[in-house]
Amino acid sequence: MTAWTRHYQRVHAMEAETAFETQLIATLRARTGDPTAAISGLTVLPGHAGQSYGFELMTHRADGGVTREHLVIRLAPAGVRPVGTADVARQARIMQSLAGTAVPAPPVKWIGDDMAEFGRPWFVVGFVTGDKLALGEREFSAEEQRAAARAAIRTHAALHALPWAPRRAIWGEPVTLAQEIERCHALLDRPTLDPATTVGSAELRARLLATAPPAPRLGCVHGDMQWSNLLIRDGEVSAVIDWELAQIGAVLIDLGWLCLFSDRASWVDASLVPSQIPAPEELIAIYREMAGFEVSDADARWFRAFAGYRFGAITAFNLMLHRRGKRIDPTWEDIGLSAALLFARGRELLG
Repeated sequence: MTAWTRHYQRVHAMEAETAFETQLIATLRARTGDPTAAISGLTVLPGHAGQSYGFELMTHRADGGVTREHLVIRLAPAGVRPVGTADVARQARIMQSLAGTAVPAPPVKWIGDDMAEFGRPWFVVGFVTGDKLALGEREFSAEEQRAAARAAIRTHAALHALPWAPRRAIWGEPVTLAQEIERCHALLDRPTLDPATTVGSAELRARLLATAPPAPRLGCVHGDMQWSNLLIRDGEVSAVIDWELAQIGAVLIDLGWLCLFSDRASWVDASLVPSQIPAPEELIAIYREMAGFEVSDADARWFRAFAGYRFGAITAFNLMLHRRGKRIDPTWEDIGLSAALLFARGRELLG
């Protein structure tokens, strides 16, 4: 890359940021009805799906005072059809459906589900304070990590206890385990994947299909409720974020997923797991205590194995997109080192 190319890219990025901020201010003025509304502190927030920005909104009241709100705007990925995980308007409506429940989701302020303002859907939510165990934002003591684990499981149980039938218009029709496995297979059945990242995946898929629980408990499923998507404050979950994979399905998908991100045996780099988090077996025991229904050892192992298959497929697919320049994200190079291990660990769990 030449110096001129780098300069052009920097200038183009600055122009795009300026254009976005101008449009954001215009959109907020239209939504608030305040022609003098202003923003400050516009900051890009981390994340792998879509784009998120934090900012402070200042609006003027009739009494002459100023109201300040710390908000977050999330937009669908640029150049991607707003369907599936890119349908951010659906994510916002799912969060709205949780208002007043024991599941803490960011409060939704506005939803833009057409292309009028930013050329893609978007939503704005209130900013919720909290730390993530997975990102090293601060050092959590062993006692704090154990408290966070219990709070995380309590949140899982609260979500899974919600009546799901009244929410199906927003969340969608129930997804079967066979459909879940086929989704993963669709990601893996591509000639452009690095073969080293898919070793053992076919064997694990066959075992999962042969041993799938026949009648799993259905409910509202977050789909990605692991340590990076849980904000912890004062030993409690202050918010669950990133609802793009939410659906009606087998609730133990969430438990298996949290266990995966708490299982050092599934990762080449054990630092991906919080240092003092309880082992999966203990998390399962806590869930049994809080969920109010029986979780057999066989079911727990199956959903842990499925989590490995699912994330192994996601890893292989996203690493391929990164290397082909379709969706640049160097973190998949590090995560990709564990792809084959995820499938191997899944086979081990199934025996």
